[in-house]
Amino acid sequence: MDIELQPINRNGNDEAAYLSNDRVTAGNGDGVPYRVPDATERDGLLSVQTTGCNGDTVPSGHAAEAQRNQGNTYTPREISAVCRVKRELHEVIFWKVRLWMVIIFIFLLIIAVILISLAVCSVIHEDVDENFDRSLFKVPQYFNGSFQLPNLVFTEELSTLSSNESQALAAELQEKLTDLYRLSPALGRYFSQAEIYAFRNGSVIADYQLTFLMPEEQQDQLRNITVSREMVYNVLRQFLYDQEQDESGPIYIDPVSLNMFLRH
Repeated sequence: MDIELQPINRNGNDEAAYLSNDRVTAGNGDGVPYRVPDATERDGLLSVQTTGCNGDTVPSGHAAEAQRNQGNTYTPREISAVCRVKRELHEVIFWKVRLWMVIIFIFLLIIAVILISLAVCSVIHEDVDENFDRSLFKVPQYFNGSFQLPNLVFTEELSTLSSNESQALAAELQEKLTDLYRLSPALGRYFSQAEIYAFRNGSVIADYQLTFLMPEEQQDQLRNITVSREMVYNVLRQFLYDQEQDESGPIYIDPVSLNMFLRH
């Protein structure tokens, strides 16, 4: 069996010995040459690895790029940043208290301070407009008028205000008017009473009187602006247009029939 010896080549930089790329395989006397692929500088980088958060190795270079192509979207630099943040959050500030506990506590404390401040402000705050002495409201302002009840048929009992039917209907209408003006932001404090004093034929026509009380020192201004005929009339008319005829039943008031005037 013949064996062919090959010359040894040396690298001038590191004096390492390398065999020629052509190799001879011993067989039954016949040698078949084959070539080993040339190694490059990039091949060495494929095996370089870094350590992850939990001690796991993280490939770098082209290995990391291959992993990203397979579904891992994090680079070693990003993994390193996440690990650093995790370590900082788990650092012990004192005793067994860690940094993430302190952050959560501060966040909850801020929320608690805001909620307590809102609660205290709502209790302490006083609306100046709500502070008034009703005993000073002595100057009366009267409004008279009429409206029609189209869902009712006039009867003899309604012609007499002392009858049970007349008194019951008057009480419902007075309550309706009273609730309206009591809840009015502008007129609520000045409203005194609503009175139905007569029913007349024509479907059913109800005659009413509204009484408002004003303080003496502001009566001129209130009479011309707040407790004026236009204001009182518009509040009632808007309410009548907003009502539903089916829901109001027999005490439905026709808004078109509303009349009002200031009684001196």
